Amino acid sequence: MSTQRKRNPNGAGTITKRKDGRYQCAVYVLQPDGTRARKFAYGKTWTECDNKRRELLAKGDGGIPVPTRSAKLSEWLPYWLDNVIRPNRKRTTYSKYAMHIRLYLLPMLGAKRLESLSVRHLRTFLAELARKTTAATAKEAHRVLRTALTAACREELVTRNVASLVEAPKVNSRETTPWSLDETLRFLEKARRDPLYAAFVLAIAMGLRRGEVLGLRWSDVDLDKRVIRVGNQVQRIGGELYQDTTKTGKIRPVPLPLICLAALRWHRLRLAVAPAPNALVSSVALWPCRSPPQGGSSLSR
Repeated sequence: MSTQRKRNPNGAGTITKRKDGRYQCAVYVLQPDGTRARKFAYGKTWTECDNKRRELLAKGDGGIPVPTRSAKLSEWLPYWLDNVIRPNRKRTTYSKYAMHIRLYLLPMLGAKRLESLSVRHLRTFLAELARKTTAATAKEAHRVLRTALTAACREELVTRNVASLVEAPKVNSRETTPWSLDETLRFLEKARRDPLYAAFVLAIAMGLRRGEVLGLRWSDVDLDKRVIRVGNQVQRIGGELYQDTTKTGKIRPVPLPLICLAALRWHRLRLAVAPAPNALVSSVALWPCRSPPQGGSSLSR
């Protein structure tokens, strides 16, 4: 008895039998760029092929884009950078990711298609990059690529993240020798007349990051209650300084040790005028001998 299926209505796609015995369905789908194109899927049986046709139609009804061919990394990475990272991550993160994509991922892997990218490709890439640069650079490039492929999985452009199957290069940590108490006291004694003395004291006594020290406002400092609120930082990207929230995004009220309290009071007296509440403690006007970039370099040293 014939088991001929009824013809699908318009817009529901078609199913045909191929010469090799497999079945092929064709459905018009929404692509990531907003256009519509024909997408083919295959199955060993008519039922398997029909299930794939229904899945494609369901994605279309849900507004989920379906690429008709696997995108190249040279197409996906810039899209991911501008549409996923730029709106949702800090400028420093975007800048760092963009640098690794521009210098390493696109030149060495840009021609690879997402679906054809293999574990072997990534191992070869990471080994070559570590030889040409450093293991730390290769490790960071691996992290950027893994994050980008995770987003591709969420958008159903690939079924697995091959970067998660490849171990990142090992980086030997450098041993640091912190100053002793005597060395720290000698440094502070030598720096007592330096315009950045209060900044040095805050960094040493409270463990504040350089950007947090430079981003501290007078409105964040309460000398009477002996507390500061750390919630901002100053960052530099491409020679441009900008203010941003701290890494955690939380405002931390922190008690001021006496040595910091004395240094800030002395620093405020040196200004000879009452600073505006929103003025940076380390602004150009408040550190008359150094601009913030130079002050940042001094804090690093």
